[in-house]
Amino acid sequence: MQGDGEICGTAVEIGAVVKLRFQVQKRTTAWPRVESDDQIMTVCSARPLEDAARLAYRELINWMVEDYGWDRDDAYIFLSLACKARIAQIVDPLYTVVAKLDKKYLRG
Repeated sequence: MQGDGEICGTAVEIGAVVKLRFQVQKRTTAWPRVESDDQIMTVCSARPLEDAARLAYRELINWMVEDYGWDRDDAYIFLSLACKARIAQIVDPLYTVVAKLDKKYLRG
């Protein structure tokens, strides 16, 4: 368990049995991309925190352009309206931001 923005390295951790399904895609991305049933997300780390956020937004824009056919400027403007950003952690030397966009906005 971790709150929005790990601040001291303390967490509640337990053992678990989970089932995961992976799909291998041969592509190179600058940063990790995560896709759920409802959202696409990018995860970027940098210091200062503003740079981590800029990287996360930029990677999300790239994804929207490459895979969903968005115009780069339109994607940039749209993220100001619909993107959710979370601070994943600020305890390590580099800060981590996750940028999230609901898939309902990506459908044709």
